[in-house]
Amino acid sequence: MNFEAKYLIRWGIPGWMLIFWIVTFLVSTYYNEILSKFNFLDLGKLVGVFISLGVFGVALGYIIHQLYFALNWITNKTRIFENALKEVDDFPKPENWGDNSNKDYFYFEYLWHRNLLELNEEKRTYIVGRYRYLLSTVHGLGTIFVSHLLSLFFTILSAIYIFGISSIPLRIDFLVALQIVIILIVLLNFNYYSANLNYIQGKFLNTMLNKEFKDSQCEREGINNDL
Repeated sequence: MNFEAKYLIRWGIPGWMLIFWIVTFLVSTYYNEILSKFNFLDLGKLVGVFISLGVFGVALGYIIHQLYFALNWITNKTRIFENALKEVDDFPKPENWGDNSNKDYFYFEYLWHRNLLELNEEKRTYIVGRYRYLLSTVHGLGTIFVSHLLSLFFTILSAIYIFGISSIPLRIDFLVALQIVIILIVLLNFNYYSANLNYIQGKFLNTMLNKEFKDSQCEREGINNDL
C-alpha cells in the first residue's frame, strides 16, 4: 500500500465512524421524513453524497487525530512513559530529570533510539517492527475512542435538544447504550495495548542497557563478549 492510501485510511476511519454515528442518529430521528423525500432510485446523487462524505471524513479524521494527540500526549500529566521505565533496572536519569515532562520523554525516546541503532540489522528490524505495530495499534484505538466519544456527545446533546430530557425515544436510548458499550470496549483494548507497548519497550531497553554495560565492562577488562 502506498503512502497516500495508507494515511488516507488511517485518518479516514475515525472521521468515517463519527459521520456514521451522526447519520445513524439523524436517520433514527427523522426516518419518516427521509423515506418520504429521498428517492433511492437516484443513484447519481446517492453516489455523490457518499463520495462527499468520504472526502469530508478524511479531513474530519485528521482533526480527530490531532485532538487525540493533544489530549493524550501533550496535556497528559500522568507521564505514561514511566510505565516502561518500571521495567528498566537503574534507568540512567540525567541531572535535570523531573523538571520538565516533555524533556524527560524526549530523553527517553533518544535513549531508546540510540540503543536501537547499536543493534545488528536483524534484531533491530524485529524490535522496530513489533514496536511500530503496537504503537500504531495504540494510536488507532485512541483516535477511535475520541471519535466515539464525540459521537456520544453529539447523540446525547442532539437528543436532549430535539426531544427534551424526559421524552427521548427508546431507539435513541438504545443508540446511546450501544455507543457506551463500544467506547468501553475500545478503552479496554487501548489500555491493554498501551500496557503491552510499555512492557515490551521497557524490557527491550533494559536488555539493551544491560548489554551496553556488560560490553563496556568487558572492554575495560579486555574480555571478548560477543554474546
